[in-house]
Amino acid sequence: MARYVALLRGVNVSGKNKLPMALLRDALGKTPFYGVTTYIQSGNIIFNTDLDTSQCEQIISDLLKSEFDIEISVIVKKQDEIQDIIKANPFKTRTLDSAKFMSFGFLSENPASEKIIALADFSNEVEVFEIVGDVIYFYCGVGFGKTKMTNVWFEKKLEVVSTMRNYNTTLKLTEL
Repeated sequence: MARYVALLRGVNVSGKNKLPMALLRDALGKTPFYGVTTYIQSGNIIFNTDLDTSQCEQIISDLLKSEFDIEISVIVKKQDEIQDIIKANPFKTRTLDSAKFMSFGFLSENPASEKIIALADFSNEVEVFEIVGDVIYFYCGVGFGKTKMTNVWFEKKLEVVSTMRNYNTTLKLTEL
């Protein structure tokens, strides 16, 4: 049995896709998931199961539609994969200095290499990012409220679904 983290995109943001986590936990109790917990209101679910990631994504997507009438993207990763992502952070030194500027974009799939290359010129000393596989490592020194390089911006440029989590949330998801 593996421990997984499900990342829901766009839940409880600006009054859209309202989803009470207590109700979600209750609904997930009817699935093949065990030890279900949620973390904060932005759609982070941690659970155990013998199923694979694609099966988990489908079950959660179907449940969100049938129980809550919400259609959003769901990205599921094994918890140890998220630990590896944190360890592979190319901006570790900067993150240690100021973790509040570090974020991880979890992508639905690896973007096309030509899309990644096309973004290279946007990365700079203050807003620096690196895309490795299906993860965006983004250190945003101007702060996430001021950058034009938002989650939606990355999605449009890469043509894949993305959901962002800050460093502290990502770290906590490895501990639950």
